Amino acid sequence: MHIADAQADLRRAYTDGGPGVIVSGLVWLAAAFAESRSGVATGFVVLFVGGMFIYPLALLANRAILRRAGEAKDNPFGPLILESTIAMIAGLFAAWLFLDYAPQLVMPLAAIMVGTHYFAFRTAYGDKLFWMLAAIVTLLGLAGIYPVLPLQGTVALQVAVAEMFFGIGLTVRGLKR
Repeated sequence: MHIADAQADLRRAYTDGGPGVIVSGLVWLAAAFAESRSGVATGFVVLFVGGMFIYPLALLANRAILRRAGEAKDNPFGPLILESTIAMIAGLFAAWLFLDYAPQLVMPLAAIMVGTHYFAFRTAYGDKLFWMLAAIVTLLGLAGIYPVLPLQGTVALQVAVAEMFFGIGLTVRGLKR
């Protein structure tokens, strides 16, 4: 399978990746709500546990709701998304280690981990919008650590808004294909 064909196959099967980004945005929104009600530790638990459901819920949306057939069995880029997710989980574990010592860094570090994992999606889907999403989410995390811009809301809420914005745009575009 040629690179362009593999990327087109993933864009078709996963509606340009949009439903997964929307589900991730909803998980970040739930984490922001939990963080505002019960603190960073609860927000992080919601983010981590909810994150485990992103792929299954996105797959359900793509297959059952949007009626997308799965990617080709010989698509070499299917594992790329999983591999970047494994690295992200390791980064989230590192963020969790800060809970007792610097809880204000936990959600920004989680955002950096999630943001940087989106860089690999550019290769998997062949879509430079993922570089933009990756940069925005990563910069939101960095801004949570080094506040240089007067951003409104928590990092978790900012990431939720950014992901839902991109996710809706990607999904709408993907449905037109």
